[in-house]
Amino acid sequence: MVDQGGIKMHLSRRQFLKSAGIGAAVMAAPKHLAAKDVKPNILFILVDDLGYGDLSSYGAKDLQTPNIDKLVKAGMRFDYGYANCPVCSPTRASVLTGRYPDLVGVPGVIRTHWDNSWGYLSQKAVLLPEVLKKARYNSAIIGKWHLGLESPNTPTERGFDFFHGYLGDMMDDYYTHRRHGINYMRRNDQVIDPKGHATDLFTQWSIDFIKEQKKSKKPFFLYLAYNAPHKPIMPPQEWLDKVKKRIPALDERRAKIVALIEHLDDGIGRVMDALKETGLSENTLIIFTSDNGGQINACRCQ
Repeated sequence: MVDQGGIKMHLSRRQFLKSAGIGAAVMAAPKHLAAKDVKPNILFILVDDLGYGDLSSYGAKDLQTPNIDKLVKAGMRFDYGYANCPVCSPTRASVLTGRYPDLVGVPGVIRTHWDNSWGYLSQKAVLLPEVLKKARYNSAIIGKWHLGLESPNTPTERGFDFFHGYLGDMMDDYYTHRRHGINYMRRNDQVIDPKGHATDLFTQWSIDFIKEQKKSKKPFFLYLAYNAPHKPIMPPQEWLDKVKKRIPALDERRAKIVALIEHLDDGIGRVMDALKETGLSENTLIIFTSDNGGQINACRCQ
């Protein structure tokens, strides 16, 4: 049983798994969002390969992550909420199905080449956007999918109403967005070739989606899955320059990862600002986690 702000809920292990990350957000919800007639918007932010200590709120001394730290401070911090697997595809399968990844066909990383690919998302698996659709949610994934590279395992074929992002695993370059020379960038089922750093693109596309939802009478579920800070460690030069200026003694390798994470944090801050500017923040639940980490921070966006 969880007692949060006077709200009492009985959760069995099975119910928790089915709820996946959304359960964590509900635990953090204020009373008025727990009412049956109120359907909160849901923003689920998943970052890629962020280490447990790679936030200033988790002990890093050379990092500045004020926007993520605000989520930690304002919400609930789950220090023992571990990722189901320490690599990308299985974690994403668990997040979106509420099941162990092996049970939905994804025991390992899905890759371009069949002889090094370790999963195929089961057609029997029910994904979170399919469940939320029954509650009349608009659902979108922006960013990294990594649960299938072609039909029938593409986001809009597995329950999402809208997809603007990247089908594949890691990018070989944050600016060209290619993997093995293949362009996996899509807007729904259309191949696109946008210009810019992937983190900036995913941030802006999320902002655009949130502004569109202002016009809708339906609640939304936005699954924002950044590639950062997964390798290659390619922060924008201006962010690297900021870090080097602030900490001149920092070695080059560390300076790059610090800059990549701080750039990511800035993007998350811009998304939070969009929620406030559109007036949607008062009815939006936010979940933040890493596919490689042990931290889940859920809060009501203020």
